[in-house]
Amino acid sequence: MKNITVANRYARALFIVTEKRRDTARALEDLKGLLELLAPGSAVGAFLASPQVRLTDKRAVLKRGLEGKPSSVVMLFLDLLLRKKRLAEFGTIVEEFEGLVEKAQGVQRAHLASAVPLEPAETQRVSDALERHTRSKIKLTTEVDPALLGGALVRIGDRVIDRSVRTLLESIEKQLREVSV
Repeated sequence: MKNITVANRYARALFIVTEKRRDTARALEDLKGLLELLAPGSAVGAFLASPQVRLTDKRAVLKRGLEGKPSSVVMLFLDLLLRKKRLAEFGTIVEEFEGLVEKAQGVQRAHLASAVPLEPAETQRVSDALERHTRSKIKLTTEVDPALLGGALVRIGDRVIDRSVRTLLESIEKQLREVSV
């Protein structure tokens, strides 16, 4: 699991700045466009992470290479990440920033884990039910977790809806152990 504390702080700071400038949508678009370019395994990401290259050279290459493409706020933000040696967390920062933008738009993220892959119609039914339950738009991600045996487990923020067979069996077992014969 990723440590998102630092990424969340940087994302929040960028969100506050872009909201004040009414430039959040463009900033998100720019950040997403830079994800692949600045990925740790990419040539540019490797160059910027290299300890053999001086910081001034890295900053100059970044400025020249991206000149005029991303907004000035994003350029300043990238420079900050470079100076603070936080470019390795860029992907996580973008994810957190996107989450803040979605939250501001009234969208909640939910994660669905099921024992078997769900059909698109089933996934849509779950999404619709969650939207009715939360009274907000849901952005649903899915994964297959064979350890569940059957059923599903949904996480929305810090809330968990557990309707997995494993949990139901454990509940039945607990009830049976409490019954005196």
